[in-house]
Amino acid sequence: MKILNIEKKSESFKYFVLITIIPILGVIVMFSYAFFHFQQDLDFISHKKRGLKVITEIQKTIFNIQKIRGMVYIKNPNKNSIKNIEIIEEKISKNLVSLKKSLQPIKNGASLKSDLLNFINSVENSSLQHSNFEYLSNIISEFMIFSNRMSYHCELILDSKLSSFILIDNIIYTLPQLIEYNEQIKAAASNAKDKNLTYNQKEYIAVQLNKIKEKLNKLDFNMSLLYKKTQYNELKIYYKKMKEAQNSAISFTKEDLLNREKLSLEHDKNFTLITKNMDLIIGLYNTNLNILNRDLENRLKEIKQLSTYVVIAGLASILFIVYINRFFYSRNRRFINKIQELTITDSMTSLYNRRYFDEVFENNLRIQKRTNQTLIFIILDIDFFKQYNDTYGHQAGDLILKKVAKSLKESLKRAGDMAFRLGGEEFGILSIGMNTSEALLFADNIRKKIENAKIEHKKSIVSDYLTISMGLIIIEPSSINDANEVYKCADEALYRAKENGRNQVVIYDTKSFCRI
Repeated sequence: MKILNIEKKSESFKYFVLITIIPILGVIVMFSYAFFHFQQDLDFISHKKRGLKVITEIQKTIFNIQKIRGMVYIKNPNKNSIKNIEIIEEKISKNLVSLKKSLQPIKNGASLKSDLLNFINSVENSSLQHSNFEYLSNIISEFMIFSNRMSYHCELILDSKLSSFILIDNIIYTLPQLIEYNEQIKAAASNAKDKNLTYNQKEYIAVQLNKIKEKLNKLDFNMSLLYKKTQYNELKIYYKKMKEAQNSAISFTKEDLLNREKLSLEHDKNFTLITKNMDLIIGLYNTNLNILNRDLENRLKEIKQLSTYVVIAGLASILFIVYINRFFYSRNRRFINKIQELTITDSMTSLYNRRYFDEVFENNLRIQKRTNQTLIFIILDIDFFKQYNDTYGHQAGDLILKKVAKSLKESLKRAGDMAFRLGGEEFGILSIGMNTSEALLFADNIRKKIENAKIEHKKSIVSDYLTISMGLIIIEPSSINDANEVYKCADEALYRAKENGRNQVVIYDTKSFCRI
């Protein structure tokens, strides 16, 4: 029976594994896709942050080069001016070192990195202090081009979030260009001879002024979109101050630079307003940069949290599937076992029935042949059971069947021993691994147990109490292994027991019968 149950449980367990693994694989695929998607977003934003770091270092370098360029037209600079230039040059050197470091984490883009490093080296080897306006302007233009290239390489301009896209546009394009146009006006005015601007200089300033107005319109549009999306109070404050200063600078440019023959202010005071405006634009640039960095950092944290939640949810789903399947598998197994028990059990005696005996008998014959052990088969019958029924009634007869079945169960001590109700008052016992003397003793003990129960049987001619007759056959591995033949031999031994006077055990032998 154990072997049969193991085989059935094995089949059931395979089914359980199958219906568990399939949904688990589905969960793994689904959550792996989600996790992979989040990892892509994580890499995308991390790539942006690295690119933004490079662009920030480029822009810091540009700001400092613009300061040196603004001093190009100072004739006979004093000690303070020279000292300021030296300080700015030192800052530029540090900026270039930081820029090189910021390039290292950038993935791919070997050509871009190589071009930018070569350009940085050329700037380091040049003397910015003694360079002319055009040369410094070219350096600034080149750095701006590299800034744009880096923004494309790191996909900053592809950001799907509107607020981030606007902040990136302000940082990479709008504000740096606005600063440069103001610087160009300041430089053109500084180059005026005898405080007079030539026609070409005025034309150049007018062009830069129009560019400033275009950038202001663009900036107004960007800011209006940002304010709709979310509230950036610090940005509002800086933008308001910058716009007021820029409008003042525009008015100054129109009135004092374009509409007058001579510049009305002293040289050192002429461009205080423009310089203040420049500082506010740079402040607005830094504010945009800080907000963008904060926004990207928050998005990184959010994606990391979501990735963690995906992993946890995936594991929880797998555990839930296993738990639910295990729960229903256990219930199903109990239900199946109950049904199996009902189909293989005799309802009256709770012993195994004849159908199950036929199944187990064939299986035990195969096992004993494979394990090279003896198989014991006992067939027993209640003596004069019909007379007992006629005398005491069918209810009493049913009770006797139950008592005999109980005695058989109590006598089965070995794990492989099995008892069956074969039909009517006939019972069977199967056991593996006993020798002849053990089998005879085992059978006779059962016989004595029934007789010693002292169940009254007035119509029995062999005893005043209920007795049984038993036929025993011991099957060696090398002997017969046909179930029908074995059953026939055991039944013949039982017949001999009855013929010899009942209440006894007869062992079948190919040569003779042995009676106990």
